[in-house]
Parts: sequence; structure tokens; C-alpha cells
Amino acid sequence: MFRLIRFLQETFRRKYRFYLLASILVSIIFVTQLNYWLGDYNRSDLNSMKKEITLISIENQKVILENTALEEERDKLSLGKEVIEGVARTELGLIKPGETFYVFKDADEESPKTD
Repeated sequence: MFRLIRFLQETFRRKYRFYLLASILVSIIFVTQLNYWLGDYNRSDLNSMKKEITLISIENQKVILENTALEEERDKLSLGKEVIEGVARTELGLIKPGETFYVFKDADEESPKTD
């Protein structure tokens, strides 16, 4: 560092040029450090952005799993009418004309509870 200062002093024989150059270099370093620690994209903001990125990537993995499950269900439903009918019976309660619908209750549901 001192060799650099000596070299610059010898290069610029007049003292004011040396001090002008040194003050410019120090101010550039100061502004750079100021932006690094306190600027728009400072160090703490970058750390919080890294945390947000990890949370979003976890959420993205969940969505990818949901998409693959939906694609499998779509492929299964595109196979034929029997699969669609089975899903309609279980999830939507489909009853065809001429069929009789029976509801079976458990023994626990039929007897009233007494205290």
C-alpha cells in the first residue's frame, strides 16, 4: 500500500494532484460500501430475498405434485365411461334411472345417546 502511495507521489509531483486522486479513490470506495450496506439492494435485503426464494421453491414443489396428481386423474378419466361413471357414483352420488338408493346406518347412529 505504501509503495502504491510512493509511486503515485512520484507520478504526480505536485501534491494537490496526489491528494485529489487519493480523495477520489476513497470517495469511490465509500460510495460503493454505502450502497452495499445501506442501498436499495443491500445485504439484509438479499438475505430476506434468499428466504423468500426458498419458501417459493417449496410452494412450487407442492404445486408440481398437485399438477402431476391432476394429470394422472385426467389420464385415468380419459380411459372410458366406466371410470367416469365410477367417479360420478362415489363423489357426486350418481343414481341411474331404475336403480334404488339405500342408505345403511350404523348401530351407533340409530340409538339415541342418553346421559
